[in-house]
Amino acid sequence: SSGINAEYGGLKERKAAEACLKTSFFGNWKPDNDSAAHHHEKAGQHFKLGKSYTEALTSYVEAAKYYNACRVLYSVGKCHEAAAACANELGRFEDAHSHLERAGDFYTQNGTASTAISCYTKGAEMLTGKLPKVAADLYLRAGELERDNDHPREAIKCFSGAKKIFAKDKLYSECINAVKLTRELYVQLENYPQIAKSNLSLVILHLARGDSVAARQAIEGDCSPVADQLIEAANEGDEESLKKLSTHGDIVYLDNEIARIAKFLSQEGANVPASKPLSKPTTTTTPLFKTPNSQNNTTQRSELFARPNKDNRAELFSRSSASSEAKEELFSRPTPNPVQPKLNTQPAASQPSSQPSSHNPVETPLNNSVETPPNNPVETQAANNPFSEESSEKNTVEEANSNPFGDVDSDEDLC
Repeated sequence: SSGINAEYGGLKERKAAEACLKTSFFGNWKPDNDSAAHHHEKAGQHFKLGKSYTEALTSYVEAAKYYNACRVLYSVGKCHEAAAACANELGRFEDAHSHLERAGDFYTQNGTASTAISCYTKGAEMLTGKLPKVAADLYLRAGELERDNDHPREAIKCFSGAKKIFAKDKLYSECINAVKLTRELYVQLENYPQIAKSNLSLVILHLARGDSVAARQAIEGDCSPVADQLIEAANEGDEESLKKLSTHGDIVYLDNEIARIAKFLSQEGANVPASKPLSKPTTTTTPLFKTPNSQNNTTQRSELFARPNKDNRAELFSRSSASSEAKEELFSRPTPNPVQPKLNTQPAASQPSSQPSSHNPVETPLNNSVETPPNNPVETQAANNPFSEESSEKNTVEEANSNPFGDVDSDEDLC
């Protein structure tokens, strides 16, 4: 439903664009190109949202045409960049390349070089797997713009991207030109280790072409001694020394594409085999436990619980998979009766007098007969409460009797 609504919105915007281009005596005397371009751009967005890339491509091209008529160069570049994305989705990679070049040119004319560089780099990443040579050309365009804007480090990144693509596709002449561009920028930055690496890369690329004379002439400035050894081994046709030198540290730490070329050097050139595409690994998953009817349940259990605490784990496993008879036995057991608190069967003590004597303790009558507990729970609590009034009076009497420093009778002599 969302796709249908998007297509309906695109058709509606396209009709609005056609209405803006119409002229009449009482209406618009001139076609409104700006409004028409705006409606065509919105129509392209609707069609792209509905994945109607063919209609979106035509709408973006029309929008770019009318924006160009109004000389809105930045919007022209945006529409061509969007058209390149739609062409890429349709598999029309050459059209995508042409739209990307136009977008970059309009961005440059508008004075926004940074936008043109990002457009070129995104397009190069998009077309690397489909049209590698075209992608490398886009990298070179971006690098030239970065160099013109005095951004040497960013330009080196762009030139390096083109260099890797050329080396991977065995385009040694184009790769040599890209390496020379990077070497010039390293000389500008006075980065001497990278200058030595660039010279060694040039030697390997010229030897891959089978030209040892150009390899010796390509060295400018600092260079690793491995370069002279490679040239001598290539002139003599010593393949064993070439293989040994290909594992040298100075060659190993070069770019992967150029180091791979050095492994296959010979007197005639480099016979680099085509790289095989990476195959997706096929993984087979096996279930941890099989069906209950399988005969390998015991072996699986022993393998799973073959650990220091094997006995406890086996017991835990047997408890977790209890049989039906064990479950019936478990649930058939009688439930134990809850423990009830014991009630005090002795009768409550008799109420003592209001003024007990200090020498005669209160004696409770002994009654061996067992009586039924009172029906009133408040009385039982009072009888069992150690902090009741009766118990407090008993405690005071006992303390008075047991106090050695208590008051003596007035009749006794203190001496």
